[in-house]
Amino acid sequence: MNERPLVLVMEDAKNVLLNTVITIKEQTGLPSSILDGIVSGILADLRKDSCSEISLAAARERQALMEKEAKSEPKKEE
Repeated sequence: MNERPLVLVMEDAKNVLLNTVITIKEQTGLPSSILDGIVSGILADLRKDSCSEISLAAARERQALMEKEAKSEPKKEE
């Protein structure tokens, strides 16, 4: 995993994204008002993916807890 502080990784990612948008604007000649709509659509997709990631992580955590509890319960002899 990356050893750099998360805030620095986040700042680098932000700068790369911003530079990419600026490059696309220069290459296509699209006005900022059009790019705003495109970036908003991308953001909506990212938010959807984020919700899915959170749901999946929560489900995995619940499953792990259930497995841990099942292992720690004393077995009943019949």
